[in-house]
Amino acid sequence: MKKIICLALPLLLITCCKADNKQELFHNYHEIRDHLIPWENIFSVNSNDYLVYFYSERCGHCNEIKSSVIDYYLHTEKDMYFVCTDLDVVFGNPSDITGVDNIEDFYIFGTPFLTRIYQFKVKEYYAGTKSILSYLNI
Repeated sequence: MKKIICLALPLLLITCCKADNKQELFHNYHEIRDHLIPWENIFSVNSNDYLVYFYSERCGHCNEIKSSVIDYYLHTEKDMYFVCTDLDVVFGNPSDITGVDNIEDFYIFGTPFLTRIYQFKVKEYYAGTKSILSYLNI
């Protein structure tokens, strides 16, 4: 009986530790509220080089990578902002938006979507979970 308890106890401890680690990786959008910006302010951020992540709270793919993206934001040195597309957004067909520097010409292809704004112009953009996670090295 003592052998069974001795074997079961370490397994129980390992299981509890793994459950705790999963909870540490769970993030919510309330953690980014200080960097949540409206659609019309995408090109008005007071930074020369920053990321803007577009998401919808109703988007299944956005919810899949939510914790990873927020964890990246919390641990990166880069300026990063978030736009919730549930109320105000412009969607368009995929085409090259590199160089766009104003809100009138800017649109996204869907959510999730990530763009890098450098010197107030779109420098890079990534559509979909795989390309976003790849860019963020997650």
